[in-house]
Amino acid sequence: MELKVKRCRCCLQLEFHRLDQQVDVDPFFARYGLQVHVDRSVEIPLFDWGLRGKVSKLPGPLAEKINKTLDRMRRANVLEKCTVKLPYGHCSHCEFLAPWYEIGFDQLSDYYAFYLKDEYKQARTSFQPGFAQLGQLMGSPQEAEMRRIQHEEFITPYLESLNDLVANQPIRILDYGGGEGKIIPSSPWVKGDVLDVDSSEHPILNDGGTYDLVQCLHVLEHVGNPHETYERLLSYCRKDGLIYVEVPVEHPGLDRINAGKLPICHEHINKFSLRSIQQLVHSSPVEPIFIEVAHVDFLHLDGLTPVIRALARKV
Repeated sequence: MELKVKRCRCCLQLEFHRLDQQVDVDPFFARYGLQVHVDRSVEIPLFDWGLRGKVSKLPGPLAEKINKTLDRMRRANVLEKCTVKLPYGHCSHCEFLAPWYEIGFDQLSDYYAFYLKDEYKQARTSFQPGFAQLGQLMGSPQEAEMRRIQHEEFITPYLESLNDLVANQPIRILDYGGGEGKIIPSSPWVKGDVLDVDSSEHPILNDGGTYDLVQCLHVLEHVGNPHETYERLLSYCRKDGLIYVEVPVEHPGLDRINAGKLPICHEHINKFSLRSIQQLVHSSPVEPIFIEVAHVDFLHLDGLTPVIRALARKV
């Protein structure tokens, strides 16, 4: 007995359908993100079952040779059963792909309290040894500065248009998503604040009660309810102010979803297509300025990464 369709957490339409196939969860994210503990058990490969008795009946040298071969194969193929799976859903209206149930920040609090800190990197490296080298660049000051420069070059023309409207007052920017505000533009006529996603506190607002620009870069793919988060962003944005979101392009496409080829669930629990973000933006009281696919250079990814950018004006 299970529900098959419910309201989408991206576009709010009653078209979020439960998928038949469940999604594998990255072991590190299962342990520290979802806080699910799984006991590991060893399973002997099927090819090994029953062979030992038969081989032992062969002449000594031949039996020894075959047993050594079996030992090598066994060491290479012993299975550790520790798979965690989650039910996922897909919206037929906006193409939003996400966990069937909403994952709250209370569950994720341990994960993001230590995100990209030394404890996080050490724990992740113990699960994924290859992360040691990647972790040196991911979230590093060098990467943050690269991201800030790219974002500043992109957003400055829009800030300048706001600057003409506020007359000798600094442009107030709220960076929504935590961190230390490292990707807030550094122009002298900009004043920036930072708000954690899971914060219950409200930022200090300007005289109009809201910010000139609210930006949210690479956060919506981490949260349980993107539409609720987007509405919260709008609550901090003044009338005629700007709201900007940016997410990675990770949606596998309808053909792969229909074929049951679903991406693994890691910290990016939500997978957005261009249509997903279009419908998210249009479901709120804003005037879209653009919604587009672009490319951003992340140092740890060693090359350009496709992202979806959306800029809108609050009405």
